[in-house]
Amino acid sequence: MNIPGFLTGKLFVFLCLLSFSPGLFAEVPMEVQPEGAPREEPRRSFSGEEVVRAFYRAYPDRIERIALLAGDWAMLVDGSWFFWAEGRLLPEELRMQHRDYSPYPFYRYPRTLPALGEPDPQEAARLRARVSSREENPPRRHPGFFNALWRIYDRDTSWARMKTTFFLGHRLELHRELLEDLAAVEETIQEVMKTDADLRRFVAGLSGFDAYNWRIIAGTASMSFHAYGAAVDLLPGDYRGLQAYWRWAARYYPDWFTLPYEQRFMPPDSFVRAFEEQGFIWGGKWFYFDTIHFEYRPELLILNGW
Repeated sequence: MNIPGFLTGKLFVFLCLLSFSPGLFAEVPMEVQPEGAPREEPRRSFSGEEVVRAFYRAYPDRIERIALLAGDWAMLVDGSWFFWAEGRLLPEELRMQHRDYSPYPFYRYPRTLPALGEPDPQEAARLRARVSSREENPPRRHPGFFNALWRIYDRDTSWARMKTTFFLGHRLELHRELLEDLAAVEETIQEVMKTDADLRRFVAGLSGFDAYNWRIIAGTASMSFHAYGAAVDLLPGDYRGLQAYWRWAARYYPDWFTLPYEQRFMPPDSFVRAFEEQGFIWGGKWFYFDTIHFEYRPELLILNGW
């Protein structure tokens, strides 16, 4: 993805943030639930204007225009307007039906892992209720905006956008607009490995990577970023008895959200940073943790001041 900013240096991001409205990062009441936010941190909401402007700066080659239309912020992508619609990102004809869809989460994404404290009984009960509610009412997000952003509308068009590449010696299929970004991740990792024995051992222990996969997110009715070729999963040769994904952990630990980091499969910080520097976020910082998952979401990093 040929985008400025993070992807070419932090100066651009700084300038972008200066151009946001004065209320940037203020608490804005809205319906968006930040399902990825770590449980220890206060939830943060972003306004439609903040999110739209972040997308515009993250994807200047894909988002043709942004505007305030009929009282709602909107983005012109691939010839179609998509409206904020209370966080749903809907085409114009559906914007008044936003309650039929789940909002996209635009959440606090921290620079470092927050401390994981043992929840008190009241908090534990609240978290269990949160998980149960999500399972009983799985997110159903309209795919139109991200379909247009990645020019992918079905299995055939998705495959046409994929390219085979090699990452750290392993083959994978990725969206062709992200080949340079992933190559930059690899270059950073290889450079750090020259002086970092722990990183070398970690990379040597990987048996491969899984990127493109036409599917929905497990347990939901929403498209996975793997379907766009915009996510990469690590395939460890040995998990060493550690937990990598909350759904897998839930089979053995009913209160999986209390698992300390020492019991989770955690890539080295330098490995995670190499991805984040190129606009990818890491699932290890989510409440619904997925420590082997990275996905391309530069707009989230811009929203969080990276």
